[in-house]
Amino acid sequence: MTTPKFIKIMKTNFFLCVSVVLMLAVIFMWLDRENILVKSAPLDPEVNEMISQARALQKKGELENALITFEKYAMRGHPVAMYHVGRAYARGWGTKPDLDKARHFFLLAASYSFAYRAETAYELGRLYQRAIGPECNKMAIGWFLKSLEWNHFKAAMQLAVHHEKGLGTPQNMAQAIYYYKIAASHGNEQALLKYARVVLTGRYGVTADPEHAYILVNRALDSLLHRARNGSAGSAKQLGRLYRDGELLPLDYEQAKYWLLHAAELGNTGGMHDYARLMLTISEQAADHKEALEWLRRAATKGHGGAMNSLGKFHLTQKYGLEKAGAVAWFKMGIGVSHGAAIEQMAKLYLQGELVAKNIEAALKLLEKGVLLGHSGSERLLKRTQKSLTETPKSS
Repeated sequence: MTTPKFIKIMKTNFFLCVSVVLMLAVIFMWLDRENILVKSAPLDPEVNEMISQARALQKKGELENALITFEKYAMRGHPVAMYHVGRAYARGWGTKPDLDKARHFFLLAASYSFAYRAETAYELGRLYQRAIGPECNKMAIGWFLKSLEWNHFKAAMQLAVHHEKGLGTPQNMAQAIYYYKIAASHGNEQALLKYARVVLTGRYGVTADPEHAYILVNRALDSLLHRARNGSAGSAKQLGRLYRDGELLPLDYEQAKYWLLHAAELGNTGGMHDYARLMLTISEQAADHKEALEWLRRAATKGHGGAMNSLGKFHLTQKYGLEKAGAVAWFKMGIGVSHGAAIEQMAKLYLQGELVAKNIEAALKLLEKGVLLGHSGSERLLKRTQKSLTETPKSS
């Protein structure tokens, strides 16, 4: 299978986003010349049936077998298979998470005109959100804009977040609300809830309208309940969080536990993490703590950085009978998936010489990585550390 020219240009370290402005120009010039360079997806009913069977295996939890089939047909030039391989490597379905491989297959898929092209652009945007480098968020925005242009309205939600937080673009709440409205108008539950919070409180120049806010919440709730009852782990997780937080819905820990556990049992790592943290917060029973720690370990082994960081902190503070020495391994795992809080925690250990040899240089490098990820805790600690290193010691 011939690799398109634009993909060869992209063969830089994914996590550094080198020369991203030039790459963006090349990529989107290529994307806009579809009639010349975009390839048509091969038509093969037999292959389509095999890919459908692999999807069925995936839904049954046979992730490794599904991935074998997807990779087989991805290597033969079928973009739908490339898309599913990319998702498997991005999420660790049937394999260890590998963001470089995920990016490779998504970029291959994006060179075709096929049913999941807009979703592929969205996935690329999500990958670049997780990458390290001052220009990575700009790259993410570029892919989300393409995804939205190709009518994948879920991308509007991500564009709203970038403009709200000023990631890869100047902070602009008017533009953020514009994208939230687009996503909400197409039924995106997260956007409905985000916009409901704005309308409820009247922030950012929007007129407060509690009645309209709860209309938005009920629309989101109806959709989430329908999707969760039909097997959507992500929707179950969102429901659990709504009942857990008690902001837009009445606080209800029993409902929160039910839906978060449901999400966890469906394989959602965020659900595993949130269910575990909730149980550790509201229960004093040792059996519940043991179950919660097991869910955290499962989430961590599937690539959830928050679970890795939580386990590291519990070891560090010797909670739940955990040994302090185990903290380093979990924090290092978190660093491996670019989790900002784990990066900050490991930097603190290097600065203090706790559990590891004191190493200010290693701490500074980690904190710089955290800053590139947009982690505010790493940024604050880096500034404090740099300031302390430059201050002249006071004479006694």
